[in-house]
Amino acid sequence: MSSFTPIPPPPVDLQELDSWLGSFTNWEKQVPLSSDRRNLGPTRCRGLLERSDLLCPMGPSIQVAGTKGKGSTILWMETLLRQRGLPTAAMLSPHLSSIRERIRIDGSELTERSLIEGLGNLHPHLCDPADAENSIPTFFDLWTALFFERAKNAGDRYLLVEVGMGGPLDSTSAIHHDVGILTTVDLDHRPILGETIPEITREKAAISRRGKPFIIADGDHADIAMEVATSRHAKPILIADDDRIPSDVLPPQRRNGACALAALESLPQIDRWSPIEVKQAISDLHLPARLEIINGPPALLLDGAHTPLSLKAFVDRFETYRGCSCGTVLIGMLADKQIKLSLAAFTRLDPPPRIITVTPPSSRALPAGELSVIFHQMGLEAQPTDSISVGLEWLKKRAATSEAVAATGSMYLAGVIRQHWPTG
Repeated sequence: MSSFTPIPPPPVDLQELDSWLGSFTNWEKQVPLSSDRRNLGPTRCRGLLERSDLLCPMGPSIQVAGTKGKGSTILWMETLLRQRGLPTAAMLSPHLSSIRERIRIDGSELTERSLIEGLGNLHPHLCDPADAENSIPTFFDLWTALFFERAKNAGDRYLLVEVGMGGPLDSTSAIHHDVGILTTVDLDHRPILGETIPEITREKAAISRRGKPFIIADGDHADIAMEVATSRHAKPILIADDDRIPSDVLPPQRRNGACALAALESLPQIDRWSPIEVKQAISDLHLPARLEIINGPPALLLDGAHTPLSLKAFVDRFETYRGCSCGTVLIGMLADKQIKLSLAAFTRLDPPPRIITVTPPSSRALPAGELSVIFHQMGLEAQPTDSISVGLEWLKKRAATSEAVAATGSMYLAGVIRQHWPTG
């Protein structure tokens, strides 16, 4: 006799919705990440989309894989398309402050009403009546289906889809894209994706599709991505830069912007952007927690970097940002990241910054005390704090002495800080 318990309808009260969503398997909250994910792949999501009549194309779709730069590339494309008045639907992860940020229609995050309405529409189709227990969607299956349901509800539009993890086995691969993008690849989720950057590159590049453009951000292992895409009979395009992007744009965003332009312009219905249009789009582009300067007062450099390459980019920016002061950095990281490899970037700062460690708001968080010990082992002083709020007060005190302050290490941490840092 089956022990399957039917999934109750989603609550209309948002305060209860978190608990309902928490009943679905969520790979973001598991330590270590379950190997079952590889067995599931996008199969359950595709079944949910089929039962919900969401497999039909709703407009040109662009799928973005990579370790860093995925969300930024999505936001670049959204801004460029919106500049021309074209309708968009964007799917991002993770969120900073509200889960509704993960789905954006025409540049705006879902309203509470739209979120509840979409989940209600999906509820009758969540499980296959013939095999209910083995068709329960994961959180990402559900959220991917919600994205396509809300996009269909809004009408035909450009679909901009960020891969949650990996590539061909991700829920977002349940629907085939018209253009694929591979942004910067770095060490992350090694138990699932591979122990080395070449292995991870091969995994992520496997989203490439026969006959479809596949945009590859230039990097140390771009040749591997080109090889994979070619073997899959895709149309790989290697992108290093774009001279339409002004030189004062920081290197990570130059690369993301160049990939965004190349992807959009590979669609037959899209005309090339002029340098003036690109410059205007940059003025409209908002990239929260991506080397973002919150003016305050006091001013804060905020970044969600959590991999070796992204923390190197953060340190490069902080070195310029801090000016003549040594500066203070508040940092918190998740336990399953490449901690020592990532923190190595700080050892080249001379003089070293003051470092405050905190525990991010995640079940996967590395305790502040353990993070400070790792800094000490690397020859850097670090002061653990009891809470994020205490850490923020430390930053404000240092800023009051005209010292540059910054925060990094986790998108979860960045989300909390954006909610509580003064914005004038």
